[in-house]
Amino acid sequence: MRILKDKEIELIEFLTDSKFEIPHIVRDLNDGKMGSISFDIEDKWSRCDQIAAAQFIDEDGILVDVELTSNINGGLFELDFWKVDFSSLVSFPNIEKVKRKIQTTK
Repeated sequence: MRILKDKEIELIEFLTDSKFEIPHIVRDLNDGKMGSISFDIEDKWSRCDQIAAAQFIDEDGILVDVELTSNINGGLFELDFWKVDFSSLVSFPNIEKVKRKIQTTK
């Protein structure tokens, strides 16, 4: 477990328009160092819905997809990064580089 970094808080606030309470303790996920984190520090919840999706280009020119999800209680579940070539994240993005994906309704 660790404390949430300022850049992570900034990204989450950007993705949610500051509509969620953000827990400040997270755990890193075993994702090949792509940067994914879980707010479920006790590993007792499950993913429920996608809150937001975005993407950016990492410093090495590789596309990174980002997904913020909620748990079944409506709280934050995971901030998931997926680098399309499965390599490690080179640099956490500045907000100016992140583009939100258009959300579709169910």
